[in-house]
Amino acid sequence: MQRARRWRALFLVRGALPILCLTALLTGAPAQAQTPWTPVDLPESCQSPDHVHGRATVAHVFDGDTVRLDDGTRVRLIGLDTPEYHHRNPDLDPEPFAEEAHDALSALLAYHGHQVIVVHDRELHDRFQRLLAHLFTPDGQSVTALMLAQGLATRLTIPPNDWNLDCYRDAERRAGEARLGLWALPEHRLFDARELPRDAEGFRRVEGRVVRIGESSRAVWINLEGDVALRVDHPDLANFPELDVRALENQRVRARGHVYNHRGQPRIRIRHPANLEVLEP
Repeated sequence: MQRARRWRALFLVRGALPILCLTALLTGAPAQAQTPWTPVDLPESCQSPDHVHGRATVAHVFDGDTVRLDDGTRVRLIGLDTPEYHHRNPDLDPEPFAEEAHDALSALLAYHGHQVIVVHDRELHDRFQRLLAHLFTPDGQSVTALMLAQGLATRLTIPPNDWNLDCYRDAERRAGEARLGLWALPEHRLFDARELPRDAEGFRRVEGRVVRIGESSRAVWINLEGDVALRVDHPDLANFPELDVRALENQRVRARGHVYNHRGQPRIRIRHPANLEVLEP
């Protein structure tokens, strides 16, 4: 599959060259390599970086959110999560829109000559020792926001790396309202907590009334109607300075994140306020 993708991407670029050369002969304009990338308008909240930690060349695209630079550094883009290719289990088919996300990121980078601006956040590496970074095109557009705006990724906020959050939130909201890409999938709709399937997995958005607040040795548990549990680990409570989690009982909340299942109960770990919204009564 990897080889097929590479040949398809090569065809998209090389297939355009004869047309470009003919155009150049007829118009006298210099022929330039083109890619299938279509420019995307970003929300006003998306600004060019005012602090730059480096410039680099991308040598390889693993998927829609992970690349390798030409010096060998593997970079996990901050602020988004794209569908999985299941690199570690090739027997599994890619998730919906995994190929589209890979190809869109490849096309975007090719359009800009594979050049990127690298911006660090507060935490530099993840548990896999990948560099965590916000990447920008040479003209200052956020790569994360461009992917979100096309509906090819969901916003992922993992503290303490929450710089540019407003931009990413607005770009995702715009794609969601237009039902682009992932947002046209049934599993990406907003679920009433009572209707979330017991075997649900992957990214989900749920809304419901809090019926009980519990606490274990490791976490505070926000239990919603429908037996859906939101987990806030004790160390993550510091990320919610303006919210008394224990006072949420009987309030309606909206949560987002990756669902995992424990003994038949759907659970979502909540680490940042951007993933938990308290709704008006």
